[in-house]
Amino acid sequence: MMFVFYNILLLILSPIIALYILYRIFISGKSRKSWRHQLGGVKLPNEIADKKKIWIHAVSVGESVAASSVVSELKRDIPEVAVVMSTTTEKGQEMAHKSVKDSDGFFYYPFDLLPSVSRSLSKICPVVFASTDTEIWPNFLHIARRRGVKTAMINGTVSDKTMAGSKKIGWLYRWAMSNFDLLCMQSQADADRAVSLGADESKVVITGNCKADEAPQPLMQPEREELLSLYKIGAENLVFVAGSTNPGEEPHIIESYALARKTHPSLRLIVAPRQIERRKEIYTLVKASGLECGWRSDPSTITGAEDVVILDTFGELARIYAIADVTFVGGSLIPRGCHSILQPIAQRKPVFFGPYTFKAKDLVAQAKAAGVGFEIKNGMELGLQISRMLDEPEVLRQIEARCEDMIRSNRGASRRTADELIKLYKAAISAGSGNRSG
Repeated sequence: MMFVFYNILLLILSPIIALYILYRIFISGKSRKSWRHQLGGVKLPNEIADKKKIWIHAVSVGESVAASSVVSELKRDIPEVAVVMSTTTEKGQEMAHKSVKDSDGFFYYPFDLLPSVSRSLSKICPVVFASTDTEIWPNFLHIARRRGVKTAMINGTVSDKTMAGSKKIGWLYRWAMSNFDLLCMQSQADADRAVSLGADESKVVITGNCKADEAPQPLMQPEREELLSLYKIGAENLVFVAGSTNPGEEPHIIESYALARKTHPSLRLIVAPRQIERRKEIYTLVKASGLECGWRSDPSTITGAEDVVILDTFGELARIYAIADVTFVGGSLIPRGCHSILQPIAQRKPVFFGPYTFKAKDLVAQAKAAGVGFEIKNGMELGLQISRMLDEPEVLRQIEARCEDMIRSNRGASRRTADELIKLYKAAISAGSGNRSG
């Protein structure tokens, strides 16, 4: 009944959906590379066509990184199985190609329309499908299950936003969640929320946060010195790294930096915007504040005399945290929900964030409890807190040790997740499921 109702609703909305797809292809360009796959036109490498497959889906950049270790663990234990990976966004696809080294194939996830879903499933023919986080598309899950595909959620978390949305369309969540055969959740709170949305409690397990397994090891001293040299940062300098900043956050960062520099004049700032194409916008803000600015993509602008460097290159942020004394993670001073705080913590650095942390609520709570994460409300409070922390080198050393303990306690989630997926795969094979195209 829910299946019929949902697809009648999609049919009614089809003119709007068609216009939206055309807009993404021809105007915004966000689906220019992906639309053929999203309509079901997937093509995998010929060498894996006849292999049994596990399909891992990651929504975007962060989820692609989280899935990398799970894919590696699966390939280590069941190398005869092809593990293929889809993403929703083009940036996620780019990151998947860079970070998920053991995947046997990459493609884009289909729109949740019957023809698109049916074509994709017929071409991939997975034994198991696993989606990261809370990416829930009802048609896909329903049709996959009808075809005998075992479905799972991995690295699962349920945000406050999802819970609020479920109050309006609870029927849709109950139907979608009932189609999962396995839900690997990050925490007990996430597990409880999944059950409240309609998941079968007997199918829910807590495996932890897979992103912890992808957090890099602390850089060795020679690597740190190389980065310090690259950024022309001297022994006398202190460094503040603001990572994954979004529109509306940089004014707070610049304000906090100017305030902290009054008591620590040697402080340098590195800003890494979430959208690197915003370089000129941030440069204008910095210059308007009377500060000198360079950017990473043009080494000639980095002389050591500038106050601020904009990190406008892709894939370097995780390492840059290693040369910081204090850090801030964006998406948290605006209602985005906070980006990854694990990267600075993995480099043993204190991390500040704003009040909007609903996408990372469990990690944020853990970081606060461990004494390595600190919530601030605005730029002025951030500047004051940074100044105080930089006044106490012994506190910074204590935070280093606490960061190491927190990361160590979180590692192993990918191994636990892979174990659960392998059990699901073997159960499917024993029952004769998978590789069905009808």
